[in-house]
Amino acid sequence: MKKVVLYLFITLLVLAGCQSNSEGSSGEKMNVEPPDRDLAAEGLPEFNEKVADLPKTDLEIWLAADYVNTAPIKDAIEEFKEVYPNISIKTVGIEWGDMPNKIKLAVSSGAVPDMGHSHAFAMGAQGLAEPVDDLWEDWGEEDKFLPGGIEDVVWKDVKYGMPIDVNTTIYLYNEKVFEENGITEPPETFDELVEVSKKVTSKEDGRYGIVTSASGWSFFGNVVAAGTNNLKFDGDNITANLNDPTIVETMEKFTGLATEHKASPVPPPQQRQTDHPVAMFGSGRAASFISGPWDIARIKNEFPQAYEDLATAPLPGGGEGSVLGGGSLFVPKGSENKAASFELMKWFVSDKYAMRLAKEEGRHPVKAHLYEDEFYDDPLLKPYVDTLQSAVPYKLEAFPEANDAWGKALRASFDGADPKKQLDKAQEIAEQAIEKSN
Repeated sequence: MKKVVLYLFITLLVLAGCQSNSEGSSGEKMNVEPPDRDLAAEGLPEFNEKVADLPKTDLEIWLAADYVNTAPIKDAIEEFKEVYPNISIKTVGIEWGDMPNKIKLAVSSGAVPDMGHSHAFAMGAQGLAEPVDDLWEDWGEEDKFLPGGIEDVVWKDVKYGMPIDVNTTIYLYNEKVFEENGITEPPETFDELVEVSKKVTSKEDGRYGIVTSASGWSFFGNVVAAGTNNLKFDGDNITANLNDPTIVETMEKFTGLATEHKASPVPPPQQRQTDHPVAMFGSGRAASFISGPWDIARIKNEFPQAYEDLATAPLPGGGEGSVLGGGSLFVPKGSENKAASFELMKWFVSDKYAMRLAKEEGRHPVKAHLYEDEFYDDPLLKPYVDTLQSAVPYKLEAFPEANDAWGKALRASFDGADPKKQLDKAQEIAEQAIEKSN
């Protein structure tokens, strides 16, 4: 009997030991030593002892589908894990437009990832992101970031993430086609844009003068270039301005390029609006379009012949600037791995990997000093860099119902509806959405 009891006791000890080792995969302490190299000299964040001291931690990060498998992102993750072997990372690719809803579902279910990729200010405004002011303060490098990039993560003076890249929209055109039609300078006002687009449109050559887009975000760039905004800000007080007369006029002219002047095809009824203009321009079926620097890289890679004749200019309008784009990373509400996630964000925006994202993917950095790199001596990028200084964040995204109404107003106008009536409807919805959020 004593032998049986002793055997059972030893068996329980063995099982307990096995159980302890199993649990150690997500909580066991590791002795992580600083690497024998100067990380800062390599353009990487300095070694973080607090992160190295974390127990084994499993991160699940959700990145936009067109980022998750890019070489700079994959390499940054692998190098991060070499320095911090206590942190494991699982990546999931999510379509950009699907990310907010998937994050909302994850937060409501309690099964949240540890990092998301969208616009952190909007996630914070909707209660879907963790504040990270304390981590920014510990880091102490906010002053290296472009103010517009920081704006993408701030809602009511609270930071909810870190910008990973910034961009803005500019005017891209075929310089050869323009010259063949006697146009030596790109348009500077919207009225000039209409006239130039009409002039280079050619039924005989099967070519439109411009390719418009039914993206509410992209159209906001034209609104900024016209000198106004679809929201008004007075401290924390926000009011809707969607049916501002200047916005109505701009939408009439913009959609009229397709509906009235036939200088543009009507944008296809699909959520992703970016592929159609690139394909039209690259194949010679259009002479211009409005987009960002990411499509300079895309045209170079996919349509090298069109790239030879590519030229760029600031967005035509009566004012200055355009929409501030890009994306930011955030920690979804409920994640317990803020410190590790924030450290990985720092690696994505490090000099080493930010410049790789710029050069390899056309995704441009959030740190001001990186624009001194000789890469930005490219004349095609000069209008982008200049416009970036006065670009304005698209804050309407903080209010999903208002954002949806704005996009639907633009879509309906392309389909023949009256822009003013559509914007009046959108204004009512926006007023209700803002009031509900207060």
